[in-house]
Amino acid sequence: MLTIEKNDMNVINTIVSMMDIPTIVVDKVDGNSIESMFTETNPLWIRTVDNRFCGTVSDRNDLKLILSTAQRKTKEKEPILVQQGIEGKTCYLIGYRMAYHFLPVEILGVEFIPGNYRVSRLLWLPVECSGRELKAITEKAKTIAQKLPTGYYGVLFEFILNSQGLSLSFVNLYFQPDDGICHICKEGTGIDLGKIEHTVKNQGIPDAVPTRELGCAIAWIVPHSGIVQNIKNIEKVQNTEGVKQIALHVREGDTLTHITDIETRNKVGYVIATGPDAFTARNRALSAVSRIQINTRNIIP
Repeated sequence: MLTIEKNDMNVINTIVSMMDIPTIVVDKVDGNSIESMFTETNPLWIRTVDNRFCGTVSDRNDLKLILSTAQRKTKEKEPILVQQGIEGKTCYLIGYRMAYHFLPVEILGVEFIPGNYRVSRLLWLPVECSGRELKAITEKAKTIAQKLPTGYYGVLFEFILNSQGLSLSFVNLYFQPDDGICHICKEGTGIDLGKIEHTVKNQGIPDAVPTRELGCAIAWIVPHSGIVQNIKNIEKVQNTEGVKQIALHVREGDTLTHITDIETRNKVGYVIATGPDAFTARNRALSAVSRIQINTRNIIP
């Protein structure tokens, strides 16, 4: 699969030019130049170029903290994206660039952890959009993909739907599906993203035809920070209707920090649930997560 350098400014500037929300690229943290973008009505989103970190600035007093955190999360010489955020229904479109062609594969609904860090806590399919909206999302992704570098690689588009229409808010050319996304796609539609990625990498023709239509959702576990004292109800939740998988990566004695990015989120774990539709699957996943008890105590007594 073609490797695109994350600090390739030509590629990054091309992507930014296609965004539907105001976006600037900064190669160093400069609070003075960025503060001019801040408004009281819409937050700022400050992202790494591969979206491992996305901080939300809703108060001017948080700007310095989020900017410094973004700087720590980036590698040397990697730029940071600063955007004027907007409200709306968010969805991801996952697809693959294959030479001069683009293959859209899945569209997922997304919800984020509340607070200063825009980290996805819930993904589900099928996405709750009308047929007209799904067509608009797919067609817009295809049009944008024509302007991306030729090669064989994964792409993740972030779109936002609101009363103003459809907006492109982010493109990740370095996308590699994690285990959770692979699982919900396979459970919900039968599509194997891992197999597709392998086929694309070897410049073959992937099979992306759905074989079933189930609702499926993944909800990440978001406990309090601190030292883990005990973990309860895993077996009870595992036996709940619709729960397909519980992945828990912590144990007693581990130290948990606040979830600020994809890395810290993935260190805890998630639940995958299915149902006859997205609404049921999503509720089952969230209910399962709420029943898992990870009790912590303060790091400093």
